[in-house]
Amino acid sequence: MKKNYRYEIKFILDNANLSRIYQWIKERTFAKKTYPNRQVNSLYFDDINYTSVKDNLAGISDRQKMRLRWYGKEEDVNSPSFEFKLREGRLNWKESFPVERLEKDLLKFDLKDILFECRNELLNKRVILDEYILPTLQTGYEREYYADAEGIRLTIDHNIIFHNPMLHKMLNHGCVIKHPLKVMEIKFDPVLKDNVARIVKSLHITPKRHSKYLVGLAKLGLVTYI
Repeated sequence: MKKNYRYEIKFILDNANLSRIYQWIKERTFAKKTYPNRQVNSLYFDDINYTSVKDNLAGISDRQKMRLRWYGKEEDVNSPSFEFKLREGRLNWKESFPVERLEKDLLKFDLKDILFECRNELLNKRVILDEYILPTLQTGYEREYYADAEGIRLTIDHNIIFHNPMLHKMLNHGCVIKHPLKVMEIKFDPVLKDNVARIVKSLHITPKRHSKYLVGLAKLGLVTYI
């Protein structure tokens, strides 16, 4: 599979900074809204040693995260896919595998059955999951989409929530933990690095390392992440 490498720069925003961001997009970039806002949902997985968590906290340059991603609210489930999000140095890329069996039944299954369906779908594509992976975090948020003619993409995530998944329970089980901040990401091909640097310089907001996976686990009291 071809690796579509990209850089990702993240900014953590409060309401005051969000107003500045919208002004910056309008006045300092050529980005236009490219897609209606939509709900983005993820169910993250890790092995029993929490290798993905440990690698991220340690700043290991080559690492991966596993998640099931789908779109839409409540019963309106669209495009469930199992994703491997990989990082090599500062570059990121994804491998995505649609899980068609979950298109209609995602919210009817418990997490054990969801994992079973993911395993089967990946096995059909000759991808073998670790036998001992477990669901570790469920996230949801509303995403805005922007892009310019060069292919520089920008997203803003609002209303971020977390759930603590349990293997024999269904999705959305238990209490909802809300995250008060927003996250903006700028995603771009490596050849556009200098162009993005010039654009970001006019923003006057410092990018920060940020992982929704680690933030969510920290909110659940499972890791320490600042």
